[in-house]
Amino acid sequence: MSNASSGLHGDPPAAALPGMMLDRRELALVAVERTRMPMVVTDPRQPDAPIVLANQAFLDLTGYTAEEVLGNNCRFLQGPRTSRADIDEIRRGLAENLEVDVELLNYRKDGSTFINQLSISPVLGDDGELLYYFGSQKDVTERRRVEALEETERRLLLEVDHRAMNAMAIVQSVVRMSHGDTMEAYATSIEGRVDALARAHRLLALSGWSGASLSDLVMAEMRPYGERVQVGGEAVALAPRLVQPIALVLHELVANATLHGALSQPSGTIAVRWHTDGDRAVLQWREDSAKPVTPPRNVGFGIETIKGVIGRQLGGTVKLEWAEHGLEAELAFPTEVSAA
Repeated sequence: MSNASSGLHGDPPAAALPGMMLDRRELALVAVERTRMPMVVTDPRQPDAPIVLANQAFLDLTGYTAEEVLGNNCRFLQGPRTSRADIDEIRRGLAENLEVDVELLNYRKDGSTFINQLSISPVLGDDGELLYYFGSQKDVTERRRVEALEETERRLLLEVDHRAMNAMAIVQSVVRMSHGDTMEAYATSIEGRVDALARAHRLLALSGWSGASLSDLVMAEMRPYGERVQVGGEAVALAPRLVQPIALVLHELVANATLHGALSQPSGTIAVRWHTDGDRAVLQWREDSAKPVTPPRNVGFGIETIKGVIGRQLGGTVKLEWAEHGLEAELAFPTEVSAA
């Protein structure tokens, strides 16, 4: 460190404060100079409480020279992103001659930032008069980064566990309620529903679990049927918790059309349209078969799933009508999930 940073007010290192032993004074200055802990001393008796001593560790941390530091207030370390609340906490402590411990964002000379663990202590004379403020700094940026990563990892694990449990609950419900006349039909019905959930899961993953568009969900189910399907509607964004239930509903509509409706015939077509009505999405489904369609005698798991998901789970409405040309359906459901 230069001589300018070695003494208080330019006094030689051997100069002692009143009532202080000479060797203690010299020892204190050597300790401040040699320690790896960045340290400064400020003089509150001078206008704007300038820095009167800064050790080499402080200069190394901040990138400033002794000439740039001495005689200036420590606020040059603050910048646009330094928390106003942290600054106010420091000012309150200094105003009341209290010790201050705070972690705040500071700036180096080159503009880079670091998290500064700052400790400020008042230095009093034998008569109790405030003489100096002693400040130590510690760069805890890496520690904060590690803590943030650990917290992110913890939340991610909790979220993954939560999503996995939700997915497993849906799969268990599918397995429990699916049926088929043969083991092969039973396995096929489960596989189709699990695949629909997997496609929805991929859409959620691509969006960072922020949700998915109704258009993407419809296209994921209808894409295999090419020109036999006409789709279109306005932009409708669905909340994350709605994506997999709506995907399952769309799958059931497609499966029903494949078994009993328009897609069971080579020239059958389907038109899917949607729009918003307030905070709800309205999806309209129309099948057009080449020959009259006979409605299924019994309402199966697929139709019950549609009614259960839209009506009971999401609080929406379901209108189903089997016309001669095939099924017509209108599903209305919220685009957000109630906090309740």
